[in-house]
Amino acid sequence: MNAILPTRTKKIAYLTWGCASQLTSYQDFAHLLDDMVYLRELETCDLGQYAAVVIPDSMDAVTIRRYAAQLNAYVRNGGFLVAFSCKGIHEWIDVVELKMRPIDAKDWLWWTKPQPYLEIKQPEEPRHPICDVIPLKDMSWHWFGVFDHHPEAISALDLDDDSGSLFLDFPKLPGGGRLIVSTLDPHVHNGERFMPACARFLKAFYPWLNRELGIVRETEDFTVTYLQCYEDSEEWSAPGFAESFEGTCGCVKFHPQYQLDAAVLAETDILFIPHIHDQFFLREKQDLLLDYLARGGHLILCAEPAIPFLPFLHSFQAVPPRPFTNIQVRVRNDPLGFFKNMPEGFDGWQGIFGQYVRGWSTMPEGAIWLTDIGSAEDPKPADWLWQYPTDHGRGGLVFMHNGDNMIRYPDRGPHKQGLVRDICLGLMSHKGLLNRF
Repeated sequence: MNAILPTRTKKIAYLTWGCASQLTSYQDFAHLLDDMVYLRELETCDLGQYAAVVIPDSMDAVTIRRYAAQLNAYVRNGGFLVAFSCKGIHEWIDVVELKMRPIDAKDWLWWTKPQPYLEIKQPEEPRHPICDVIPLKDMSWHWFGVFDHHPEAISALDLDDDSGSLFLDFPKLPGGGRLIVSTLDPHVHNGERFMPACARFLKAFYPWLNRELGIVRETEDFTVTYLQCYEDSEEWSAPGFAESFEGTCGCVKFHPQYQLDAAVLAETDILFIPHIHDQFFLREKQDLLLDYLARGGHLILCAEPAIPFLPFLHSFQAVPPRPFTNIQVRVRNDPLGFFKNMPEGFDGWQGIFGQYVRGWSTMPEGAIWLTDIGSAEDPKPADWLWQYPTDHGRGGLVFMHNGDNMIRYPDRGPHKQGLVRDICLGLMSHKGLLNRF
């Protein structure tokens, strides 16, 4: 379980046979899911622990058929199975009798026509609640076959002549189970970054599914651990830092650098490492820190790396200090609102530019360039943001600051030490947004 997610008893599983589009779609919505289950290992998985199991489209139809008994038993025992465009599903689902006909879109290029029309509609009587959050335009691309209507099912998407359904919901099956089947294929196109309607569909579908299950994923309380690295200085006690979190859901703990261990990180949502630290020691703790990031913990690192004490770091490089405008920091990109409360010239501590940051380091692949340092003609990344890569897409975020301890900034203006606080609030609110930047 992700260390920064609240404890809950209801979980959602997502099956995959390992194809890229399924994996990418899972990573996009990992913040709304719990476990990715590899299809070839399904027999070792207790599906009873999940409130819902999702079968995304583009599934290996031959292999999943081998697990028909397990999936049908899951529904009979009260489980909620959601299946998208699973070829041949009407042949192996036996909790209900599904009848399917090979009717596809009449014109696969309907959207290119002067008066585009796709022969589907959202039925009004009865109206499925999902239609209140997913409009028809976000269900409109194409489909693979239609189901016959069923007396126990509610349809959310019909052919325009009411002769068949593309989305059937069986909400009250014997034993308390539930089944949704659809002939739409949103995951493959979202994962291939093709057909924007598919992405919009999933962005609405997964929040809806969580609400249907009563799952609340809002992170409330979080803990920031300030690593005390340089004794006999303000870096050790960080006056005013903890107080800056008053009125938020965050609390600050101070912990000595050489006492960093797994127990401390297990209770940490954001680890803040100030500028002056022992890079040899942090290299010794590399496995511990990487495991923390893989579990979803976040890292704010103020550093001018002299050695690559973490594998994604590169050596610090200074920019020419003249003209002095080279060392004035400019915000380039701020997707999570880190700098929203910062005044112009926030990087001048006591009016001295260059102490916030004097240089940069090479970003890992996929990082977001946040702020510029250096000349306007040749800017470099002073601050960057990167998500630690994991199969499940829930790796923690790294905010890399190539400079001084950020608790000092700004030294004027109404928000005082609010910069690190705002960075922490942004990290805790990201909810998968970085997968779409």
